[in-house]
Amino acid sequence: MSARIFAQLGGVARTGFAQIRSLQAQAAVYTETGDPQSVIRVVERCLPDKLSDDQVLVRMLAAPVNPSDLNQIEGTYPVRGTFDDIVTGSETMKAAVGGNEGVGEVVNVGNSVSGLVAGDWVVPRQSGRFGTWCTHTVTSAHSLSLVPASWRAGLDPLDVACLKVNPCTAYRLLRDFGQLDRGDYVIQNGANSGVGRAVIQLARQWGIRTINVVRDRPELDELQQELQALGADIVVTDKQLGSDDTKRLLKSLGAPIRLGFNCVGGRTTLQMTKFISSGGCLVSYGGMSRQPVTMPTSLLLFKDLSARGFWMNRWYVDATNSEILEKQKLKMWSDILELTRSGLFVRQPLAVSRWPDGLDAAEAQPAVRNAVAWGAGLKHAFVFGN
Repeated sequence: MSARIFAQLGGVARTGFAQIRSLQAQAAVYTETGDPQSVIRVVERCLPDKLSDDQVLVRMLAAPVNPSDLNQIEGTYPVRGTFDDIVTGSETMKAAVGGNEGVGEVVNVGNSVSGLVAGDWVVPRQSGRFGTWCTHTVTSAHSLSLVPASWRAGLDPLDVACLKVNPCTAYRLLRDFGQLDRGDYVIQNGANSGVGRAVIQLARQWGIRTINVVRDRPELDELQQELQALGADIVVTDKQLGSDDTKRLLKSLGAPIRLGFNCVGGRTTLQMTKFISSGGCLVSYGGMSRQPVTMPTSLLLFKDLSARGFWMNRWYVDATNSEILEKQKLKMWSDILELTRSGLFVRQPLAVSRWPDGLDAAEAQPAVRNAVAWGAGLKHAFVFGN
């Protein structure tokens, strides 16, 4: 039966390897890049009988499905999936396990592993090291980061599984691109995205006010109320952004709009950029419209605006080589999880796909295929086990 351990886990063998005999797991894998719904499939995976000295056996608890994960499966993301030999009951295939974000629980560790013990919660140190859409995985200790027990006490695994990408992107956007004083404004598009919602909530805690641009839609009133409940100060649609009423409103704020956060591109971003105060900065962290970001020469010359890019994955790579950034990373995680525990920060709405113990691969396949569909509605997340 999948995800069952047929011999007792634990114990360190005298051979120098930790015994994990006969563990079968399930994983959502792809052998080639392409449309996620077409190339992803669930397989029964045989994990090694023994852990080498630096390896860790992890039981996954939860893992989200991010747009970047789908781009990676398509082959259009800068970080490629790791294609390894995956042994199933009938074949050995060269495949990558989907997913880059998630949280797991340590089951067993190799002899030379220090700082991790059974029961610890861990997250991937960087994207691309190992896939998270699986019931269990064996990976090197270096590819994992510990989430201290005091940080995750009382939290749902999904809160920790969704920590590293969207909330941390918002945290760095607000911290790393200029001085923001209490009462200052930031303006952002994609305000109902995972990052946008996180920006609203963190900004509220730090005394920063937000102008939030969303796409026009039939249920606009409901969305406006939802974002305002999170702490949004102003919510406008992309169609309203260029209107005289919006221009009058944003010119009468009485405080500067220091930063603009862009995840869309195209004309909406240009309109938004015009509202950034002199000396401010436009920071792009995504491009959902796949249209270029343009900035008129007049904004560069007469308002001294600057344009920057930010990629959370690159920041994590830099943090592995910087003691200062590593400390900032730990403080960032601690801050966000503490706000979550206090009820002052909530993760974005998710459609949860249960992946319980006891399913066979064929039974798990439909839920996985549905979760990786572009335009699936709410962002999906897998929750593993019973």
